[in-house]
Amino acid sequence: MKNYIKSWLAALALFAAVSTSAADSSTIGVTAGYNNNYVVNGVVRNSASALIAFDASKSLKYADIYAKGTLLPNSDLDQSHWTLGVGKSIGLFSNFSLRAETDVTRHQSGVAGIPNSTEFGAKLALANPYVTPYVRGSYDYNLDQTGVSAGFYRVQALPFGFTVTPLAEYGKFTDYEVFTGKITVARPFEFSFGRLTPFADVAYIDNNFSVSKYNFATKELNGAVVVSAGLNLKF
Repeated sequence: MKNYIKSWLAALALFAAVSTSAADSSTIGVTAGYNNNYVVNGVVRNSASALIAFDASKSLKYADIYAKGTLLPNSDLDQSHWTLGVGKSIGLFSNFSLRAETDVTRHQSGVAGIPNSTEFGAKLALANPYVTPYVRGSYDYNLDQTGVSAGFYRVQALPFGFTVTPLAEYGKFTDYEVFTGKITVARPFEFSFGRLTPFADVAYIDNNFSVSKYNFATKELNGAVVVSAGLNLKF
């Protein structure tokens, strides 16, 4: 895992150097936390573990570019997920905008019996202050899984600076279906060097995935509760 961290930190340093040389806005973030199951497209790819995530984004004239990586250290079976993407928001009317994104993700399994894979995705969302609906299509080349997910979420301000974000999503994939309901609670703190946000989320996930038939998940989530918590620093 050390090589993964060194490579990603080097990439972030290069991204930061390029970002500071231009007037366009950019952000870099680091997240540290814990989750009892790491879920990808509604199925468990890794059991309970700590997580370290890095992300970087830059707004250009015609599009936004972003990169992110998640490391799941687990003894000798380290797992990681790496994403490169591009997106564009188009203002429609009032506070509504159409957001389109396309990305490619490399899933490095690190779990015996689960293969590495490359996933291509595209997402369309109607961003607004009320309820944001979205639809996402994906194709995992190595796992031969094609899927479409649709859902909605809302970011709701609470007293004392807290926010709560409920989300509901349904996904239909080649060999399974999944329903996800999730609530995320966060409290951002602004500092001179950036924004620190403690967060926690609880998800209810129900899928009909069978680990006896397919080799890309560690367990079935039959109405299971998935939790994660951590700190995000963005600057």
